[in-house]
Amino acid sequence: MHFSGALVSEPCTLPDADTDITLDFGSIIKKSLYKYQRTMSKPFMIHLQECDPSQLQTVSVTFQGTADTELTDMLAIEASSAAKGVAIGLESANSTPLAINKTSPYIQLTNGSNILNFYAYVQIKPSVKDMSSLTVGDFTAISTFVLGYQ
Repeated sequence: MHFSGALVSEPCTLPDADTDITLDFGSIIKKSLYKYQRTMSKPFMIHLQECDPSQLQTVSVTFQGTADTELTDMLAIEASSAAKGVAIGLESANSTPLAINKTSPYIQLTNGSNILNFYAYVQIKPSVKDMSSLTVGDFTAISTFVLGYQ
């Protein structure tokens, strides 16, 4: 049996400021979630620097985390959160839904700096909406993003 491969360096660097991104949804009105089912999308960015696409030309992003038990493509809020009945949805730059723990479509890299644009929103769970059982309070959710080059 023979094994072979090639060791290559990643084509981009991630600045320290983007290793821990915080997105604050602020105060969300309970009535608004019942009426519209979700908040407006809130933008966030991942910056890539010193990109050299001479070997690997594209990048994908996988947002890893605990999937919600009802909205299974969305990120669950932490069980310790006071708020109950919502999940976090993710979208690509063109507002296409991105499932948690699934690889995004590949994005073309350019030489130098690249900005990967995404959106997040809060959505009420259908069962919670049907039963009018949304619990107000603070919430947090944690996701790790993994970059995949091709």
